[in-house]
Amino acid sequence: MKQSYIDVMEFFLWPFVFILLPLPYFVRHWMKPANNEQTTVINALRVPFFQQISAFALSTTQQYRPKAKIPLVLMWLFFICAAARPVWYGAVETFPQNARNIVLALDTSGSMQEQDFDVNNKPISRLSLVKTVADDFLAKRIGDRLSLVIFGSEAFTYTPLTLDTQTVRQLLKEVDIAIAGEMTAIGDALALSVANVAKLPAESRIVILLSDGYANAGVVSVPEALQLAKKLGIKIYTIGIGSEPKAIRDFFGFNQLINPAADLDEQTLSTIAEQTGGKYFRAKTTNELKEIYQTIDKLEPIEDKGQSFRPRKELFFIPLLGALVCLFWAIIKRRMS
Repeated sequence: MKQSYIDVMEFFLWPFVFILLPLPYFVRHWMKPANNEQTTVINALRVPFFQQISAFALSTTQQYRPKAKIPLVLMWLFFICAAARPVWYGAVETFPQNARNIVLALDTSGSMQEQDFDVNNKPISRLSLVKTVADDFLAKRIGDRLSLVIFGSEAFTYTPLTLDTQTVRQLLKEVDIAIAGEMTAIGDALALSVANVAKLPAESRIVILLSDGYANAGVVSVPEALQLAKKLGIKIYTIGIGSEPKAIRDFFGFNQLINPAADLDEQTLSTIAEQTGGKYFRAKTTNELKEIYQTIDKLEPIEDKGQSFRPRKELFFIPLLGALVCLFWAIIKRRMS
């Protein structure tokens, strides 16, 4: 018996509401109707259609049987169940006590549409490759707080820091080329990423910044943003993306050497990483980019021990819907009787 009571307590957050179940019975049998004979002054109201109302009331009273109460009783029962706040508890999940706060800053400028990488021998744009690889990285960071910063001509926070890894991954899939403009505001992206984790514990703040170009836009310069990151002690990993120089045949049949990563400012990205205690990586192939994220994952391991969390979902809308159905049932039944 005690175990059943505990189960009810776990399923309903406010089980004490059930004491209101007999309330309609008490109201109906204990409250007396108003007695007009004791009233000293009676204000009469002349109603021209009084006879029709009286006839309707009489017919309703005569046809009101115990069975007619069923939808109203069920409606009240459903309403009380909804007011008691039924909930569903999921499986217990464990999160690290010292979870890391990771900001992933992605370059979405126009140059990220360059198709100089391939997957299964099929060309793929830089951004598409980054989204695929970054998604695998995010999927492994269960328990960490994740944030997504997008930058092009300007920078903005696409998702704030959150434990909801699934939402971050879903929003990452929706990122598109030039969503923040065609140019590259590395300074703005760095400053915004630093600001997102500025008030958090120093040992748990990490920024991963990926770009394929050089700073040519924005209101905050790279040195200014770097100075802020150093002052706050925020570790920054930088990734430069762009394939190696390759020879292509031109219109006249001659081989011409082109460098898809000619605009990549490796010096700036390397300086940012070195001066903040992070590391700079260069991704020239698809496998190299995957290995970079795997390396960062190892450099910033997830804590083994942590706090338990049991997700909870409110289910009050189910009995509330049942109450509305019973209400319509009662109305229809009254109209048809």
